[in-house]
Amino acid sequence: MIVDCHFHVDETMLTLEQMIEGMDKNNVTKTALIAPMNETMFEVNSAFQHNVQRLFRSLILHAPQIGLKIYDGLVKDGYLKLYGNSYKIFTKPNNDIVAAAIDRFPNRFLGWVTVNPMIPVSMEEVELYLHKPNFIGVKVHPFMHQYSIKALDPLAAMCESKGIPMIIHLSSERDSYKYLPEHYPKLKLIYAHAGLPFWKKLWKYVKDQPNVFVDTSSDYLNSSLVKKAVESLGYRKVLYGCDGPYGMKTFNEYDYSAKKDWIDSLQIPDNEKEYILGKNFLEMIG
Repeated sequence: MIVDCHFHVDETMLTLEQMIEGMDKNNVTKTALIAPMNETMFEVNSAFQHNVQRLFRSLILHAPQIGLKIYDGLVKDGYLKLYGNSYKIFTKPNNDIVAAAIDRFPNRFLGWVTVNPMIPVSMEEVELYLHKPNFIGVKVHPFMHQYSIKALDPLAAMCESKGIPMIIHLSSERDSYKYLPEHYPKLKLIYAHAGLPFWKKLWKYVKDQPNVFVDTSSDYLNSSLVKKAVESLGYRKVLYGCDGPYGMKTFNEYDYSAKKDWIDSLQIPDNEKEYILGKNFLEMIG
């Protein structure tokens, strides 16, 4: 069974029906959905954009001090700034959108509860969603919502006590990838986008952390970077994800095969690919 652990539901970009059609074409059985993080964001398919992405990856890997400064500059005053455009970030993501998608297609979708600890959201509200069908864990975004990793203490304690996973898009806060594993050692944790923005340092640390994983989602990555992550961590620490519909160029046209090819092209046995494509995640949420 192939399961995508990281995909946003935003029908201003990609309808649920088209999402399922793409899943079917690529044999994806289930997708774990996340509420939209920002307003509709179509990207141009240009040499300039690809060169910027290539430069950013190189700097994060080989000159991280410069790469982190660029990374920090992507979010300012509540907007995500990419390739000369600005997109409003949603301070309080709408988890009802995820719940509605699950209600319509309960056999195809799972759900993450997206939480911003910087606004008044009671733990009871979080637990309310977690009691809804098919919700499997909590998504947090210190990068876009701009807070210190320590603000996640109450949520991390709750997830650890319930045995449910947390998926996190890290900010550039120094050593923040160490904080949750060291303070909540039984917390099931996924670092999105292969552990962006730390990558190599994070992989070295995560390798010996039994409950910590990375996913392969996002255009921040490419096939070479996914290959490096799997080589560094091993196939049991990596989870398949897309981060769609972000990266789309046209309404209702999303290419699932691009991200899946990153896994299919790995020079590892098929049974190991099966763990990346779904078994690792199903064990985590099971």
